[in-house]
Amino acid sequence: MVGVPRKHRLALLVVALPVMMLAIYMALVYAPSPAQGFAAPDAQRIFHFHVAVAWTSYVAFIVTAVASVVYLRTRSEKFDTLALSSAEIGLMFCTAAIITGSIWARAEWGTFWRWEDMKLFMTLVLWLVYLSYIGVRGMIQARETRARVSAVFGVLGILCVPLSFSANRIWAQFHPTVLVTSTGSLQPGMLHALIVAVVAMTLFYIYLVLERVELEGLHLRLEDLKEEMGDDPDE
Repeated sequence: MVGVPRKHRLALLVVALPVMMLAIYMALVYAPSPAQGFAAPDAQRIFHFHVAVAWTSYVAFIVTAVASVVYLRTRSEKFDTLALSSAEIGLMFCTAAIITGSIWARAEWGTFWRWEDMKLFMTLVLWLVYLSYIGVRGMIQARETRARVSAVFGVLGILCVPLSFSANRIWAQFHPTVLVTSTGSLQPGMLHALIVAVVAMTLFYIYLVLERVELEGLHLRLEDLKEEMGDDPDE
């Protein structure tokens, strides 16, 4: 699979890092803490990163599903590579969402986790689904079969994304839907910080996926070379 040139990937990283630094400053300094309604107002600053990494994980899993559909239609290996790369990076961001959410929960609720909350439960299910996606790939040795089974898994797994996203809106339990003022919207400073954080995480996701695609392409070329030399590529 032909990847994005190294210089372009580095240029993206050069853009992403300052935006990331700006997001950290805006979340910790620029954005106000909510004036009321929370036991630990300052802990809400993690909200900007929590929402941003959760959003990015959803984007990553959607990319996996779309790439999986295209692979099933075209059997082009580059889309299987993209699906895998995006799933792995998405799992990383989903893990970050769970960790940052747990830190917030400990400060606000006094506990890291509430099993009775459907938002938390569905996010954990989402995490387990894509962890299983990667595990299934590792258990299948035949390259084409691995790609085909993974693609089906990647398409079906996307069903968990809307359930995770909308769980707190459907069941309205403990997980807050959004931090709002009395007028029903985010305070301007919080909204600005959130937007910058989302942009930063999205740019970072794109950079990581491009790097992972390049790495997987090298791995596949190595498999091809070993096969040409008569070695078992799975050894």
